[in-house]
Amino acid sequence: MLFFGCLNVLSAGSLLLASLARADSGSVVFPIKYKTIAGFKRYSSNGKERSFTLNQANPLVTLDYGTEVGGFPTFTVESLSTTVQLQAKYREPRAGLDAPFGDGPWTFANGLSNTFRVETFNVTSTGTVSSFFIQGGLRWQNLQLLTDGTVKICRLGIRSGNDRTPVDALPGYFESSNKLYNEIWALGPRTVQQACIAANGAPSTWEVTEDGVYLRGQQPAQSVVGSPFNNYTMTFQSKIVRGGTGWKVASGVMGFGPYFVLTGEYPTGSTFVNTNTTLVPANTLAVGYGWNLLNQTSLTSGKVNYYPLPFDVKEGQWYEISTRINATGYGVTVNETEIFVPLDELQIATSFIGSSGSLTGGTWGFGPYQDQIALVKDVTVHAQNSSLLYHNPMTSASVLKEYGVMANTHSICLDGAKRDRLVWSGDFAHTYRVVQASTYRSDFVAGTLEYLIDRQASSSIYDGYFSMSPAMGQSADYTDVYNSFGLIDYQILFLHAFAGYYQNSGDQAFLQKHWAKIKKGVEVTVSLIDNQSGLAVSPFFGTFFTGSSNGTAVSGLLSHTLRQMANLATAMEETDLAISWTSHADSIKAAITKHLAWAILSGAANTTQTESTIAALSSLRLGIGYKSSTSITSSPSANLSPFLSGFLLEALLQASRNSATASNARKTAISVLLDHLWAAMVTQDEYYTGTTWEYLYPDGRPGLDLYTSHAHPWAAAPTYVLTEYVLGVQAVSAGFARWAFRPAVLDVAVSWARGRVPTPHGLIQASWRVAGEGMRMEIKVCGPKGTTGVVGLPFAVQSCMVNGKKQAPGAGGLEVAVTGGGCAEIRCTRK
Repeated sequence: MLFFGCLNVLSAGSLLLASLARADSGSVVFPIKYKTIAGFKRYSSNGKERSFTLNQANPLVTLDYGTEVGGFPTFTVESLSTTVQLQAKYREPRAGLDAPFGDGPWTFANGLSNTFRVETFNVTSTGTVSSFFIQGGLRWQNLQLLTDGTVKICRLGIRSGNDRTPVDALPGYFESSNKLYNEIWALGPRTVQQACIAANGAPSTWEVTEDGVYLRGQQPAQSVVGSPFNNYTMTFQSKIVRGGTGWKVASGVMGFGPYFVLTGEYPTGSTFVNTNTTLVPANTLAVGYGWNLLNQTSLTSGKVNYYPLPFDVKEGQWYEISTRINATGYGVTVNETEIFVPLDELQIATSFIGSSGSLTGGTWGFGPYQDQIALVKDVTVHAQNSSLLYHNPMTSASVLKEYGVMANTHSICLDGAKRDRLVWSGDFAHTYRVVQASTYRSDFVAGTLEYLIDRQASSSIYDGYFSMSPAMGQSADYTDVYNSFGLIDYQILFLHAFAGYYQNSGDQAFLQKHWAKIKKGVEVTVSLIDNQSGLAVSPFFGTFFTGSSNGTAVSGLLSHTLRQMANLATAMEETDLAISWTSHADSIKAAITKHLAWAILSGAANTTQTESTIAALSSLRLGIGYKSSTSITSSPSANLSPFLSGFLLEALLQASRNSATASNARKTAISVLLDHLWAAMVTQDEYYTGTTWEYLYPDGRPGLDLYTSHAHPWAAAPTYVLTEYVLGVQAVSAGFARWAFRPAVLDVAVSWARGRVPTPHGLIQASWRVAGEGMRMEIKVCGPKGTTGVVGLPFAVQSCMVNGKKQAPGAGGLEVAVTGGGCAEIRCTRK
């Protein structure tokens, strides 16, 4: 934390100035209202922010930012009677503010942010107080006075570098007769605004000094060098600045493994009054196994074991700490005192990702516990035969790269604003389309794609595949060490996103720059097609969402993606490759016999199969939505997936747009998703964040309990589906050189829609209205110069006026050309 008086900034030391530079990035987002014992009040009045006073009679203030925001918490102290301590707690939904740890901690990754959702400030003077760490996405905040005294606070907020442009002022926009659907559309742009981080917008969580790395309480970050090491002894020097110091050994590079926290004696002058002396007692070695000392819903950690030291551990004093690994446990030596931690005393948790796979092998890392601060230097690692394997004084900036905590270098979109704060490649299949339909931040789309392309495996069985979940701060040089592969559907979804970006942008230079790596990625994926079944099969890949690796869903996805990639091969004038990939897509299509969302989107299902598939959805109905498969139990704790439901929603709207007649089955399914599943994210203020949720329970509450991300772009598909299918504008050729306006009007509870779609050539403005019980339609669409468009309706029309002139109705549906730079106004009557 950073504490300074407004007039004392110039005299601050180098660490203070570095912290100040972090905190001064972006602009302050203020709450919309706050609550003390007097109840809720608006935070701003007549353009000025209110101030409030905390004392023993009124020690707590609750702040509501209205919608999701993330950044550096900050406030200004106008006056105080004496030194005070304040505890801040953060939460996405209001529910849980009373929980002891807020909705955290977030221990799956360092995240270049605060691991903890509770932090403490020691305020010694008037002036600005700012957190050193970024706090991930939140809507609600508490600030509580912990000690005697009185403090007057103003300008309390979150200094954020994220865009907060109102949704109706964004380049892309959608509006319709259905107010609920308008609110659902708006969830998407707000989500990507908070989950997409501009280059250099997330500084390192480590500070390198001439005395070693200065580490504030955070999830440990691991060295990439030690991943192949076994049965070693790791030694380092550490000085506790406040509370304690923490480290890991025998860990995966993501940080799953044994976690050691050495606490000090907790002297009165520097110890926070809210220090959890039950979880981390004084003068004690606390040892847990897993991600952290605490469980967080699905991030299970084992119980914590405690080993008291026979002496007081002093703050401000250097200690030599070593951890020796052998087959029976871990021997920890503090100066000359050894404590042995037997493996059979630990509760060994398991993890599907992040583990080294061994109790005696894996790397080391450093990170003190909540609100602790420590210096770490002179790290050495010796083999069992005492030979030196590693030495690092920890005084060079190179440690940031080695330990994966570099400032972010690309403009990237994360899977969640709060957590995991990783760049998940499969999630991006939804994210880039939300960006395209709303914020139109091509730098985020290109930056994310490039970040993943740079992380293509160059060795092992994954050679040619792209990392599926690299963290911010990790170097591409260590892609094979981080080994973030293993899901075939995420590999294909990433290629799908790359192709989609080219279709929307027509960015030929970007395609040419990355074509060699993309082509290699496609070719290794094509090699997964089984010669006998014709489906995608992998001996070493799993799937996360799309069923078994030899199932029809992942194969339908591959068929659809190969057809897209064939278009890119054509753009690169590699005709033979385009023919080959198209042939593979056709053969997979012929092999698919079951009826799933990707079978519809890939074109594998004919009209009869599509309708029977949609009719069968009722068997998957559970509460407010649909289960992703029949294997999921119909229990109140089942998690419904907006990620998969997004693909389903597009499949339903695609079928509706292409049909000449309405369908009760389609209408019902679309209504389940929009009027129930996504509506739950809008209609419940207790959980509302203005952004889309990762999972939901069947009763409409957020899934996964406190762990749930409430700003997850993978759940924001309605934004682009409503734009592309209900408004009805899609690119037909790369960069919208040719586009189509084909709205789905028959099965959606919308009587009119209007909006704008950004393209490289300018905006496409479009609107439609149905009158007279669906018999008459009024359409207006304007396209930018340098493009050509077509207005289409699937049903036959009886009469039609185009720009005031009669047009003879065709034998089938309506088709009207729109010249670039011009508009078409159409009035027609349906047969």
